[in-house]
Amino acid sequence: MDVLSDILDATKLEGTLYFSTELHPPWGIRVPLHGRVARFHLVVRGRVWVGVEGEQEPACLDAGDLVLIPHGAVHDLRDAPETQVETLDRVLEVSGFDGRGSLTWGGEDRGGPTRLLCGHFALDSNVQHPFFEHLPSTIVVRREEGEGHSRLDDLIRFISHEADAQGAGNHAVMRRLSEVLFIQALRVWASRADHEEGLLAALADPELGESLGQIHAEPANDWSLETLARAAGLSRTVFAERFKQVMGLPPMQYVTLWRMQRARLLLAEGEQTLEHIAELVGYESAAALSRVFKRWVGEPPGSYRRRARGEVLPQP
Repeated sequence: MDVLSDILDATKLEGTLYFSTELHPPWGIRVPLHGRVARFHLVVRGRVWVGVEGEQEPACLDAGDLVLIPHGAVHDLRDAPETQVETLDRVLEVSGFDGRGSLTWGGEDRGGPTRLLCGHFALDSNVQHPFFEHLPSTIVVRREEGEGHSRLDDLIRFISHEADAQGAGNHAVMRRLSEVLFIQALRVWASRADHEEGLLAALADPELGESLGQIHAEPANDWSLETLARAAGLSRTVFAERFKQVMGLPPMQYVTLWRMQRARLLLAEGEQTLEHIAELVGYESAAALSRVFKRWVGEPPGSYRRRARGEVLPQP
């Protein structure tokens, strides 16, 4: 398995579809801040201008284009750059939208409404990985890029079809499709060659990519700065400096981070004993794993396992 797939598999991603829209000009909506989520808007029909707080220029999206807002920042959606916006809460209140059907909003122009599919992807609050921290405030995937990645193009067509169908189980299908949409859009973004820092830049670096691949393939190995540098074919000093510059943290800190993510996943989804999990992620005993796990995650492995599985925790 490749490193990026490894990270995405270790992330409990939960997609939520808010609504599809029928927006008639003039219209403008301000979407509020929502931490720990990646919002998305897929343009099914028409055109939308997306302006994210803190960015100078809005992006113009046409039918088939997709925008991800990875850190849930405040952003405006409009039919034109000069259109005034209403807050999303106000739009929902005045429109009387109850969560069913399409959200209808806007002016009196009924010639051709803009249709959007809007939602978000919630990230597990226990996931701590520089890949997500280095995501930009906005990722725009154009229709022509989707056409260059046939799976994404097919997925967008399927989602657009389901948005029109409104059949039995439609909402459940849309929610699951949206999760795949997020991953496919990230894959398209990852394929671009202009990454200067973070995981994707490290993977594009032959030496750093080799070391990351080995960490992910063998987390239980007795890694040290020396063995990682040797795997990369670099001196310890050069390797440590380059790794920290690109990834934003020292190599051995990344080893621990990835071991904790693996342990978290095994605790939540597997039936292995703590002793076996310790062995799988590179610790000599359950006690050694527990000490590091509590320091990184904030609670002992046992209570984390019960909470992750929805079990009732004992009262102190």
